[in-house]
Amino acid sequence: MMSLRNMVRGSANDSPAKQLISLWDHDAETLKFWRASSNFIYSFERNGIRHFLRFIHEEDNTIEHIQAELDFMLYLLDNGYPTVAPVRSKSGHWIETIATESGLYYGVVFEQAHGQHIPIDQMSEVHFESWGRQLASLHHLSETYVAGTTSRRSWTDALTFISSVLQRYPEEIGLLKELERLRGQLAELPAGEGYTGLIHYDFEIDNIFYAAEEKQYYAIDFDDAMVHWFMMDAASAISDLLEQDGEEARSKIEQFLAGYRSVKLLDERFMSLLPVFQRFADLYKFARLLRSIEDMDIASSPDWAAGLKDKLLGICDRIRERYRPAVELKPIDQSNWYACTQLEAAEEQKSTFPVPAVYWLAESAYCGFFPLAIYTGDHLAGFAVYTVDPDDRKYWIMSYMIDHRFQHRGLGRAGMVELIRYMKEKHDCGQIVLGHRPENERASSLYASLGFQQVDRNGHEIIRELRLKM
Repeated sequence: MMSLRNMVRGSANDSPAKQLISLWDHDAETLKFWRASSNFIYSFERNGIRHFLRFIHEEDNTIEHIQAELDFMLYLLDNGYPTVAPVRSKSGHWIETIATESGLYYGVVFEQAHGQHIPIDQMSEVHFESWGRQLASLHHLSETYVAGTTSRRSWTDALTFISSVLQRYPEEIGLLKELERLRGQLAELPAGEGYTGLIHYDFEIDNIFYAAEEKQYYAIDFDDAMVHWFMMDAASAISDLLEQDGEEARSKIEQFLAGYRSVKLLDERFMSLLPVFQRFADLYKFARLLRSIEDMDIASSPDWAAGLKDKLLGICDRIRERYRPAVELKPIDQSNWYACTQLEAAEEQKSTFPVPAVYWLAESAYCGFFPLAIYTGDHLAGFAVYTVDPDDRKYWIMSYMIDHRFQHRGLGRAGMVELIRYMKEKHDCGQIVLGHRPENERASSLYASLGFQQVDRNGHEIIRELRLKM
């Protein structure tokens, strides 16, 4: 996924697309926006035949990676594998570069794929078996591929990228621990001939087109290709089916695997490792999506970009939920009020959290605030206090604290997510407001990652607001 900031800049007035298309032969007035995700894609015609222009900003990919992708595709074409052919520019180059005020863009052009897209619910047994055969044929050719001077990234590079993103979010404790678990598990797997090679990584239905007359699929979009276990490619391809229950889904998976086995030996030991590869895909997706929304200025972005950011944050939340420690909010009453008064912030946090818990309990009793205890299992881990402004009906989180003994476990995020859910469901509130000290960088990072936007600031406090969908 490209940076949303670059997506906004690159799609403005179609300017980079118009500059790049001038470097290839094309029919006038045929350039049309197609989509933008990992790359910008535009369709155009050349001598009445549809082609596709693909380009990306230098911050989102390197020219070396693009060249490595094209080298592999040209190797596949030379060996009769059904994929799309790149097209040289007027100057004879596979890749063209343009300079803009916001940086460089790298562009390539491809012929249109043969065949047609078939939705998974319309695929027959023939289609599923052909899908598996086509992936196995790709892996068979990959085993004899010798990369040139521009080699593709590998699974270790992907883990390094994931780590670099997560290090910017130290509150993502659950995912950081998952990264280390996954790194250890993958390092123990057998690798080399028969196990690993250059894989497509995104061999899903959206990237394959069935040519009925040839009874085979044509593959596109090799930009995510990396050196990985071949089983990773299978897990990625059938990921949607793996998440479904029922005999129908299992039958479709078996048809796909039967097609694969008809071309290439499938080590049955790796079938039990499908969940491991799914976890890799989840973590890699999470890091790429989180990186894509960084440094995006919502105030100056079009509505579609703000909506897309919300969608991507939702996907991140669903992945995060799988690794989030369980928390529960409970009322503060005679059974736990004293224990709550004993909760304390870490010593280094007391300058940014100077008011003790007992103060908030007293104020809640006499000022109409709503106090809640935060539990993980049977353990009291923190507390939260919120109220409603009687004038504008906005809900304010007045205090939120995780005891120093329970910090660095991901409970801060988990508790805040649960508090937001609780307030929305109980009060049907549309806005939640909170404040924090400017020097409290951990709180700032956490609240921003949950969607709280800064709306005011003074020397003592930053005010943030979260708008909830009603």
